[in-house]
Parts: sequence; C-alpha cells; structure tokens
Amino acid sequence: MVNLHRHPNICLLLGYSYTDDYQVMVSELMKCSLLDVFKANAVHNIIFSMKKQAGYAHQIAAGMNYLHTCKPPIIHRDLKPANILLSYTGTCKITDFGLAKIRADPKTDEKDQFKMTGETGTYRFMAPEVFRHEQYTEKVDIYSFGMILFFMSSGHAPWPSKNGVVAAADAAIEGKRPFIPRNWDSQWANLLQQCWDESPSLRPSFKVVLDMLEQYSNDVLKTDVQIDYVGDDGGRCRGCVIS
Repeated sequence: MVNLHRHPNICLLLGYSYTDDYQVMVSELMKCSLLDVFKANAVHNIIFSMKKQAGYAHQIAAGMNYLHTCKPPIIHRDLKPANILLSYTGTCKITDFGLAKIRADPKTDEKDQFKMTGETGTYRFMAPEVFRHEQYTEKVDIYSFGMILFFMSSGHAPWPSKNGVVAAADAAIEGKRPFIPRNWDSQWANLLQQCWDESPSLRPSFKVVLDMLEQYSNDVLKTDVQIDYVGDDGGRCRGCVIS
C-alpha cells in the first residue's frame, strides 16, 4: 500500500464509506475545477496572463512530481483540466485517482512491468502510446500536461472541432499536434513540444519541467514562480500562488 502524505497540490481525501448501494468519498472543500475556469474565460474571451499560466503550470507539475517520485511511483493516467481543482486560496490540486496506477518495479520481469490497459483516460489528453495499446510509463502524464498547457495558453481544448477519439487517433497514428502560434514565447512553446514529444523517453520528467518553468519565469517574466505560501492547513508549504 502506498503511503500518501499531505501535499499542497494534491486534493486531500478526508474519508470514505461504502455500502452495497452507495459509495461516498469526502475530500477537502474546493472552489471549482480548472476546466470551469477555462470555460468561464472562453465565454468572456479572457486568456490567462503568462504569470498566471506559469503559476498554475508550476503547481500542477509540483503535484505530479510528487506522485511520480513516490516509492513506488504513481501514474495518474487521466490528467486533464476537469481533474485539477482550485481551492478558495487559488491553489491547484490534483484529484480523481480512479484510473491511477502504481508503476511496477523496473527490476521485475519485463512482462510484469506494464500491466496497464490501453485507451485509459480522456482521449483528447491521452498519450499516443496509450491509444495504441503499447507499453507505457509515467511519461503519459507528461504528455497530458503538455495538452493542458496548450488549453491554458490558447483558450480552447486541443483540436476543439474534432471528436475526442478522432483527435487522439490523429495524434497517435498521424503524429499530429496542436498548432502553436508563432507569437508565443519560444521557451514556452519549447516546453509544450517537449512534453508532447512522440518518444516518451524524450519527454522531460516533472522535476525537469519544474526547472524549466522556473527558468522561464526568471528569464521572461522576471519573477520567481516558486514562492512560499500558507497552505490550507495553516502550515508553511512550498508551492506557488499567482494572482
């Protein structure tokens, strides 16, 4: 059993109960999902400032880095805006671990390493290797993260005019990726492209993503994306709150 300690960017499970007819889970109170914010912004034609984009990206990456560095590592497998909640203090927290999987020890026999089902998760954010029913690792979450960044930066979901299955098939079979406008900052565009690279081995880890985000914030935004803040439990946590 994995021992999950409290992390400021993971939604806290407070308790659960189940009977033959009902299953109930109780988590900390959150305000809304990142998808709710994206939809509201689309209605009012609002695009996040780059400062806010970098801040949200850093929080998501921090939570995912925690999961991927657990022993054993935890693969979320359904990372998307709807599964990222915002607290009343504006902190991103990852939730919905119904499809999460503990990664097998790579030292075990190869046939036991990747007992994971294909086409698991949400098609529009699904890594190509998952759609193709191939062996995969935690790098599938990196791909999903790249698609979330695109959604956040563009104001619309990847391939908004296509059915999710068609979008996933285009990415997995045709090698297509969302179009990045030329006026986007080159460092930011490079981060997205690395995250959704066709080769999982070439996608950065979330630890590297955090370093890239901090470098981007220093070079372009002239600020430190990682700041101290008071967590919801009143304790001092290391994270990022961008207003």
